[in-house]
Amino acid sequence: MPEEIKVGNITVKRGELKKGVIKGVELINNVSIDIPVIVMNGVEDGPTLLLMSTQHGIEIQGIEVIHRVMLKEVKPSKLKGAIIGIPVGNPLAYMHHQYLSWIDNLDVGRVRADRPNGNTTERLAYALWSEAWSKADLIVNIHCNTRPDSLIYQWINIGNPKTREKIIRMAKAAGVTTIVSEEPVGEDAPPTLGNLAARNGIPVLLFELIDGRWISEPSTTVGVRAILNIMKEFKMIEGEIEPQTGITIIPGTNRFYGILRANKGGLIRFFKKPGEFIRKGEKVAEIYNLYGEVIEEVKMPVDGYTWAYPCGQTLGTSGSLQAVQTGANIAYVFTHEKDELP
Repeated sequence: MPEEIKVGNITVKRGELKKGVIKGVELINNVSIDIPVIVMNGVEDGPTLLLMSTQHGIEIQGIEVIHRVMLKEVKPSKLKGAIIGIPVGNPLAYMHHQYLSWIDNLDVGRVRADRPNGNTTERLAYALWSEAWSKADLIVNIHCNTRPDSLIYQWINIGNPKTREKIIRMAKAAGVTTIVSEEPVGEDAPPTLGNLAARNGIPVLLFELIDGRWISEPSTTVGVRAILNIMKEFKMIEGEIEPQTGITIIPGTNRFYGILRANKGGLIRFFKKPGEFIRKGEKVAEIYNLYGEVIEEVKMPVDGYTWAYPCGQTLGTSGSLQAVQTGANIAYVFTHEKDELP
């Protein structure tokens, strides 16, 4: 680890914590929309951990997690390595309370991140990659489901040999329900932030909290404990890993099955909780019209679980009213494979 770390407009020496910005984009009135950044450089060598929240502008729980970790829980004098904290990864989405960038309706995590002269959101992605993501050894990308009854979980991709061992260690330490995929990132894959990280051997843990539009429990405590556990696992701070408590955890290896979609439009009511085991053929929800008549029963396609009910997903949001249109996303479904991680 170098004696000093430069991120955006700040240079941070050993034993220091500084706050600054990564230069973003300029609006038509010449106002600059920049990316806030907090950097802590420890007094001893160790990995650089990047924490990013609010890639989607209405998912704000991770902001508080980053603040708690960097401003209260960890001190530079006790840190081996460095932490780069990005409370809001997409300020264009955040400033308008929207899921995606309000200018072009794009996702900073899904566009190309290798185009300094690209469109507006691509330029934000390039700034994130060149100034922060590319400088990390470990990354935790913090997201949130909308509803408070959703299941806190994490998603890891073990299909890349360069990152497999580290990402499994990160997931075990974080200690929540884990969705596992095995998708190698080929050279023909689009150069998104995540894919560029995989190609460069940087493991990215996608951490999904709940009640995304509010700062609330249990999200804050679970998120902070997960980050501190990861830091302990990689010897960045001292201490024993603390198991997660007070939340539902489906242990071991779980696999994403698919999305339940509506065949009818109307209001919707649910009969199963996220994290509750549901047998194939059991009724998960029902859709009813404005006369109160049930017009569709939504049944589980496989033995497994749901992790969230996002409902309509209109206007680029991750969740809206308790109502759906034909083809709307009703639920995310996953199955349990074994009680241990790979």
